[in-house]
Amino acid sequence: MRIPRLGARAGRATVGVLLLATTFLALPTGPATGDPEADPQSATKSNVKAPIPELKALIADDPAAGLPGFSDLPTPRSISITEGTVTASQNAVARRSKMSITARPIWAAMYYGEFNNPIENPTGYVGPSCVRKVACLPDPFYQPSCATEDPSTQWPTSYFRHPMYPIKPIEGGGAEVGIVTEDKVHLVAFGTIPATATLTISVPPVGGKVQPLMVHLWSRPAAASGCAPRPSDIPGASALVNGKVFIQLSDLEVDGVPVDLGPRCRTKHPAELYLWGDFARGSYNANNGGPLGAYDGLHPGSRGPLNSPYYRNDNGRTIPPSTGIDIPSFANCGTNGDDLSPLVSAMASGPNNPVRATQGQINAFNRVPLEDLSMCSGSPARPSCPLPGPEVPERPPLPDGEGE
Repeated sequence: MRIPRLGARAGRATVGVLLLATTFLALPTGPATGDPEADPQSATKSNVKAPIPELKALIADDPAAGLPGFSDLPTPRSISITEGTVTASQNAVARRSKMSITARPIWAAMYYGEFNNPIENPTGYVGPSCVRKVACLPDPFYQPSCATEDPSTQWPTSYFRHPMYPIKPIEGGGAEVGIVTEDKVHLVAFGTIPATATLTISVPPVGGKVQPLMVHLWSRPAAASGCAPRPSDIPGASALVNGKVFIQLSDLEVDGVPVDLGPRCRTKHPAELYLWGDFARGSYNANNGGPLGAYDGLHPGSRGPLNSPYYRNDNGRTIPPSTGIDIPSFANCGTNGDDLSPLVSAMASGPNNPVRATQGQINAFNRVPLEDLSMCSGSPARPSCPLPGPEVPERPPLPDGEGE
């Protein structure tokens, strides 16, 4: 299979769901102090953050107050220890149209260190620590064959997570929260016919509220534990970016001929996003960023359902092994009784579209600077800036049995 390489805007309609990599904010000069996500050895340095300060004063002092998107994001310092922006890049293969698609920058607002203490109604953050038994869980992905129900025989892992909201910057300040992308794109229909369309990828709201994507991270202690030492070929952490997005198409032109898709041409249901830390290419953590991917064989998935109150709404889920992103078929495409959904599905839908992404470092302000998302944090000697964004990674591997 020959894979042509297209530019940042070309062909994204066929695999726009993969752009979620944007969704990945603490100290701009390096990992947060005592953060075992970046340094598992520091797990004993867990620090309890005091309850959130007076939020009204924070809102009144925020230069972004009143701008578009401000009311759609969490109140500053209400759910995490720090907040800010991040950009990412991606390289994906749209298998239906046999194209390699690249894009950068992709934007998101991240809330680093989601409050986890106390469990029932968290108002503060405790750095996960298996030494202190805070957010210390049995490893849901890897266990030795000698492990039993006795926790002392199991490999432990500390668990923490970071909500992030896709955002589309608005000229003049503010952002459309929940929009991964909304742009005129160029693509190739059925492998040969040039086409253009307006592509909108968005996070589905629940109860009128925009839902974040979630960065999950399980960090394993370096010290030997359990009934057997952890092998060196098992990574020190498992990172997962997970969420759902709708894909919508409009303003379609095929070979220069307008095709009226109507206002509600989108996937029948949200696409499920699973981007795993790609530890073969380097380490990933939500603070410093790093490589992510969605393709066959990257991660084994969970051995069974998740089982801890720290997982919150994810408790009881079974996480499948890694594979490429599945783009659902489309519905409600066409006007005046013309059902064009099969045409759009043939152009854009399909299973196992592999992707590689790279997230940049957190640009932390303890808020999201909607008045100027391109602002740099840190010191003049060591700034952290969201632009131009990480370099585009190499093309992801194709599914087994598929030629080059």
